[in-house]
Parts: sequence; C-alpha cells; structure tokens
Amino acid sequence: MKAKTCMAAVLMAHAVLARADAPAATNDPENHGAYLSAAFGNGRIHGGNASGYRWMRGRTFEVRAGRRQDDVFGLALPPAWAMRVDFVHYNEGHPDNNHRDGFALQWLVVHRFSRMWTGELGVGPYLSMNTTEVRTEAGYRQIDDARLGALVSAGLRLAVPGPSGTHLRLGYNHVAMHTVHRSDALVLGIGRQFDAAEPAPDVVPDGRLWLGGTFGTSITNMAGTHGAHAGVIEARQYAERWGIGYKFLFEGDDGARVDRRGLAGQLWYVQPVTPRFSMSAGLGPYFAANRRDGNRTATNLLISFQAERALSARTRAIVNFNRIKTFRKTNDRDLFQVGLLRRF
Repeated sequence: MKAKTCMAAVLMAHAVLARADAPAATNDPENHGAYLSAAFGNGRIHGGNASGYRWMRGRTFEVRAGRRQDDVFGLALPPAWAMRVDFVHYNEGHPDNNHRDGFALQWLVVHRFSRMWTGELGVGPYLSMNTTEVRTEAGYRQIDDARLGALVSAGLRLAVPGPSGTHLRLGYNHVAMHTVHRSDALVLGIGRQFDAAEPAPDVVPDGRLWLGGTFGTSITNMAGTHGAHAGVIEARQYAERWGIGYKFLFEGDDGARVDRRGLAGQLWYVQPVTPRFSMSAGLGPYFAANRRDGNRTATNLLISFQAERALSARTRAIVNFNRIKTFRKTNDRDLFQVGLLRRF
C-alpha cells in the first residue's frame, strides 16, 4: 500500500508542476495532448461477497494518464467537446476481507461548460485483483482473486490558478463486477491537461538500445509476508510512441511465500507530456522461478506504469510501478522502483 501511495504522489506532482517546456493547453483539432491526474477519497462496497465493515476506510485512490483527442477518426468534434483515452490504476481501499485494486482502460467524453468548469464521463474494462479469504472444505484460504469487470466514471473539473490546464477534479467511480461485490466511491484530487508535445530534438528516443536498472521495494499482496528489496535490469528500444523492453527481475524474499526472479518481455506505449517528460504503460509475459516454491517456474503477467524524464540526450530517469499477476490466485506482487536508462 505504501508503494502505491508513493507512486500516486509522484505522478500528482508531475501533473501540476509548471515546466518551461510545457506548452499551454488549447482546443486545436490537432491536439493529442497528455492528461495526468491523481485523486484520493472514500467509498463503499455492496452486494456479492461484501461482508463486515463495507467502507473503504479512506484509502481509495486513482491515478490517470491519458491522451486527449479533439477529433474522432479525423472528424472534428463540436466546439467545447473532446474525447480522451485513459489508463487508470484504481485502488478500492480496505473494506473488511476485500482489498481490491486493478487497471482500467477508459474511453471518456469531455465537455467544457465554461472557462472554469469541465465535465467528463467514461467507461471501460477493469482488470481487478482482490486479496480476500474464501471458505473451502479445509477451512478459510486467502487468495488473490482476479476478475474482469467495468469501471464507470464521472468527473467535474474546476480550473485553478497555476500552469494552463491545471484543475481540481471531483470524481465518482462505480465498479461493476459479475458474481462479486460492486463499489461506489468519491475521489478528489488535482490534474492537468497538457497540450500536444513531441520529444525535444536533442532527446528523441531513436531505435538505439537503452540499458539501465531500477531499485526499490516489493510487497506481496498476502498476509504473513513482509516487504523486500527488489531490483530490475532492463534493455529497451523505442519506435516513436511504442517501445519493446526486456527485463531481468529480482523480486526479493518476503520471508514466507515469494523469492522470485525471472525474465520478462513487454510492449510499451509512450505518451509525451512535455518535450522532456513522458508517461508510459507496459504489458507482457514474465517467466519466473520461485525459490520458496521449490524453484517452480511459471508464466505470469507483468503490468507496468512509468514516468520518464530525459536528463540528457543519452540518459533518462524513471519511476515505475509494476504489478506481477500470477493468475493462480496466490502470490501477486507490487514493485515500486526508481532508476536510470542509458542509451548505447
């Protein structure tokens, strides 16, 4: 939980910092500018497997990174209307026996009511992971329950003083999930709509090989474990807005369930925010052996959410959040890391 909260705070800071290289937001039909926001709040679960205390204990939060478009398949939208596609990490807090979070891909319509007020409505698939206990013939067993549902969101944005496009955002999220609990929550945070940006000429990530490493912490999403030190060695190549990455992960030992290491390959989508700052999301298979499970080798899914800052033409600082999903209802893990990439 601490790692994910730190990631939200870092991305919020990047979303609202004034940067000399960030152009002002406009409503130009060619604008494909990035959108960033982070928000915290509270909510309640209901139905399905909900039991005990159903409030989220004030630990609800979301982080959004998106791309705005003012046209649909080349057709301009009416004035004051736009659309956006967001990649969302959503955490539904800590009701009793249900600690669910996950990743959503949302399509949103955005309408500007006035100079100060903007509304938005979005929906999309939501891949969730819930740490919970279930009853079996042998007694209660803790699992990481993965399910696919829908995340429906509405937002109201109020422009505030600061860099162009900065706003407060009041959001409502509804999670619909078949056979298990649903949830409703209100979140309040800050965000920024950026104008279209391309990498600065001196930091364009061409097709050359980038090598680097990151270091941080790992948390197993099950009780009876502790945090561990984790490291990643990475090679990556970029092709405009896309990238391919290869990683060797050392997840560290949680003292009870997981001491895993292995190789991963990921496809990345990169969204420039300013000429030197970008956000990216990666997805791919992760082949790893767990020393605390007799070196059993398995195929997992690695989902990554990353911020990159070009320090020079050959060096990039990165901050990322990684989710390892096993799909065996056990031993899912979160990694929060910082590091550098160097072009060769």
